[in-house]
Amino acid sequence: MDIKIITVFGITGNQGGSVARSLVKNPTFRVRGITRNVESESSKSLLAAGVEMIQADGFDSDQMKAAFKDTWGVFLNINSDDRIFLNPDGPSEFDMGKGIVDAAADAGVQHIVFSSGPSCTGMTDGKVSMKAMDMKYKTEQYVKSLGIFKSVIPLGPAWFLENFLSKEAAPIFGGFPHFPDESGVLTFSCPYWGGKEDVPWISITDDYGDIVHGAFLDPERWNNHFVHVLSDIRSFPEAMTDFEEATTRKARWVPILPSWEAFETHGIHELQDVKLMFGFTQTTGGKYFGTTTEIDTARKLKKEAAVALGYPEEKQNLVTVKDWFEARFSKEV
Repeated sequence: MDIKIITVFGITGNQGGSVARSLVKNPTFRVRGITRNVESESSKSLLAAGVEMIQADGFDSDQMKAAFKDTWGVFLNINSDDRIFLNPDGPSEFDMGKGIVDAAADAGVQHIVFSSGPSCTGMTDGKVSMKAMDMKYKTEQYVKSLGIFKSVIPLGPAWFLENFLSKEAAPIFGGFPHFPDESGVLTFSCPYWGGKEDVPWISITDDYGDIVHGAFLDPERWNNHFVHVLSDIRSFPEAMTDFEEATTRKARWVPILPSWEAFETHGIHELQDVKLMFGFTQTTGGKYFGTTTEIDTARKLKKEAAVALGYPEEKQNLVTVKDWFEARFSKEV
């Protein structure tokens, strides 16, 4: 059997961890993870799952080249919220991405799957500038410009359903799904999405890793195809209806008006990009992925990975928002 090494950068994050846990179940792949701390609990958990963990710094080209030794494919996700990028005089996310890509090229990597995004500033004619999205887009363009990889597969992750598991974040969005309002209803409050209100959602746990896994099964087929990584498409009111049907608890969506600019970040750095995300989608008519949202590609990739892993037929489909809520909240009182 020809075993291919896939190295994951950002493996202890939500995206990288999901990818590793899916790929490690496939005997045709060997999964290697790069982390700055091999002693962390996340690293130990991945090691126990069968992932080879290597300590390396994304800014150290020699360490990165060594980590990529004999690697066939790379999954790359850079944490835009890393505090190192807050220093205006320090290195940027693009600087890190370029260094990692150069190291992968020098090491002879053939395929790169990259967590990216569209050009926020470009698509809004400068009206909205989300630094994280622009840096990822700039890195993606650099990867493609090299012209030496057999495939470059950019992808965009949808709104994480797992965000609803955080009780700390819930009050910022009205309390849903943990804290009822004064009328006893679970209220979700945020700006309008824009366009037809086709909000894309992704279950990191159920689908994200399998979708990326599917891309690695035949990477040249998806070369230069920007993959919309999502589990379901539901407007905010529809998602609240799904929650009600899944849990029998009352829920509603209340829009923040008059525009995305009214969204309160409470001085939290990470929420600034959330606010700008609404600015981007309202300005572009809901084109979060840069084009009209589609789910057919994600369905195909999920199915192909599920078949490769021997999942039963009922586990070969993307999870719906309703099923996701039912699995996690239906037993709550």
